[in-house]
Amino acid sequence: MSVQEIHQQLEKLTPEELAEVEKHVRVLRVITAPGYAERIAEAHRRMDAGHKVTEEQVDAVLAERRADGKTS
Repeated sequence: MSVQEIHQQLEKLTPEELAEVEKHVRVLRVITAPGYAERIAEAHRRMDAGHKVTEEQVDAVLAERRADGKTS
């Protein structure tokens, strides 16, 4: 399927379907980025070595970012 054909199909989607496609494309961009597999493997090595954070620590960082107006 060509990019033009994809564009034509996208124009037929509902807003909800477009949101789903957008989410999927964002995930694909992340997981196909150069070095992604290596970064994940390194994170697993660090976790296996005991360098972990708790769910509460993650929640605290996310809450702080939300309070500061940051989204990522």
